[in-house]
Amino acid sequence: MTPAALRPSSPIADRWTAYTITVLAVCILGFAFDIYEGTIIQLVTPLLIKEWGIKPATIGYITTVSRWVGIIGIFVFPVLADLYGRRPILMITILGYAVLTGLTGFAQGPLQLLFFTSITRITLSGETPVSFLMIGETAPTKWRATALGVLNCGYPFGYMVCSLCALVVVPLWGWRSLYWLGILPALIVLWVRFGIKESPRFERVTVAMVSEQLKKRLDIWSPVREYPREMVIATLVFFFYIFTWAGWSAWMPQFLANEKHLGFHTTASYLSIWMFFAIFAYALCGWLCDLFGRRYVIPAFVLPSSVLLMVMGHLETASGLFWVGLIANFLITGSFGTGLGYNTELFPTQIRGTAVGAAFTFGTIGGALAPAILGRIATSYSIAAGLPLLALSFVLLVPLFLFVAPETTRKELTDFVGQKPFEFQ
Repeated sequence: MTPAALRPSSPIADRWTAYTITVLAVCILGFAFDIYEGTIIQLVTPLLIKEWGIKPATIGYITTVSRWVGIIGIFVFPVLADLYGRRPILMITILGYAVLTGLTGFAQGPLQLLFFTSITRITLSGETPVSFLMIGETAPTKWRATALGVLNCGYPFGYMVCSLCALVVVPLWGWRSLYWLGILPALIVLWVRFGIKESPRFERVTVAMVSEQLKKRLDIWSPVREYPREMVIATLVFFFYIFTWAGWSAWMPQFLANEKHLGFHTTASYLSIWMFFAIFAYALCGWLCDLFGRRYVIPAFVLPSSVLLMVMGHLETASGLFWVGLIANFLITGSFGTGLGYNTELFPTQIRGTAVGAAFTFGTIGGALAPAILGRIATSYSIAAGLPLLALSFVLLVPLFLFVAPETTRKELTDFVGQKPFEFQ
């Protein structure tokens, strides 16, 4: 039975303040440089294949294995955030991936690249769910979907920064320089250290548990035991998004540069423009979800983008690839932010990190297969032949949000196990 001290608390103020905007800015930058590192291998894939004389499937295996190793961070760091707080774990993950990204620039072959990218992804993968927790628990309830969408603006921003840096530094100093520039995010840790406080909801739970003389303990099965349906929904959401995006982002540079013969510079330019517009897609989708709910807005973004994914494989002109790719990327990325952020709203603060980390882990185990599967298809046939598979994964989000997932937009988050924020509809 839930102790009296653990009753639902007053909601977070439904307005933006200078502090909540600062927290959002810090997490956006942390997310951006997280994505910067993950984008490097995507952009330099054509260069690595030529320099090291390897097959496309080799890069696919490296990307998939490193994502699997990163599952350690996806699970461990959110769990630690439930035990020790969101703020210190956010600092550790950002500092970790900044240092390890710099070391990756010294890789001398595929095996060394696999090793460095794998250990980097442990902390890199842990940063993402912890940022979701921090924003979900700090943002105004009325604008939570918008905040989670804007947080993911860090993705296209980081991708765009990496693409632009590639255009400048790769011709001068080679692909390794992109990794060495990745050390700079360590400076964000200073901002986290002095600029933001702990999540207000985490502190509230901690104070309430202390007053009831309850001890925090690690119970990784609690989310599955207490919220089985929510865990299934969260895992499927993560899987469908990650499978589609991992395959799309890993192979789109190679698809444009080599398979469609656009070349490295044209590809980097296209991707930079696409990601610039994606910044607005995240904010737009989040804002629409706050107005109308995720149940209909997410499918409205997902369905047409799934069709465009299949169309891209049959295009041959540079202009056609640019415009269809721009619209497809806008819709895919737009739904990505508020779609993934949705999972933070399904669970109470007390176990939110553990639940999100577990669902993210289960979803990533399957979703991380996409780069390897497409790598095999690309080696035997073409990347274009694998795009319908990504479209199939993505379109399955439509019935999930329409008929299975409960609507949580603008509903107050709960803090303790046993509280129900909503009823399934």
